[in-house]
Amino acid sequence: YHFNGYIHAKTIPGADAELVRRIGLLADRLSVNIELPSEASLSLLAPDKKKQAILKPMGQIAVQSAQSKKELVLYRHAPAFAPAGQSTQMIIGATPESDRHIMGLAESLYKKYSLKRVFFSAYLPVNSDSRLPALDVRPPLLREHRLYQADWLLRYYDFSAWELLTEEEPN
Repeated sequence: YHFNGYIHAKTIPGADAELVRRIGLLADRLSVNIELPSEASLSLLAPDKKKQAILKPMGQIAVQSAQSKKELVLYRHAPAFAPAGQSTQMIIGATPESDRHIMGLAESLYKKYSLKRVFFSAYLPVNSDSRLPALDVRPPLLREHRLYQADWLLRYYDFSAWELLTEEEPN
């Protein structure tokens, strides 16, 4: 078929390890969405999702990507595993975590799982539920923008989350 485009595939928590391996050989980048910035938020808003189930495929992708890079050094024609790396996404503003907490999580994910990118999505209210902000709450778009700016400082200028945001001013 000679497709020369870019394939970004999403894997889901609980996906069979062999399927993750196979899609990693086909895709340029893989993602596993962390969904929310804390385990407490997951329990509250997505009780069927568990932190460890999300982190497990992230770990597999990180290990297989590192292994693939080593093999490519030794064998020029070795198959590349997700050569553009992995990313994740989280919703911000639906739960009370501070920006300091969110950036600390992002920094940890970059270091532990060799992520290339953490995407932030401002919470957009569409349903009324006592666990969620009210429908008339405006999405935190400026906050989303500021998180992307802080993320840039983490990734390209080696700042740490704790340098950017303090306990006294966590947002």
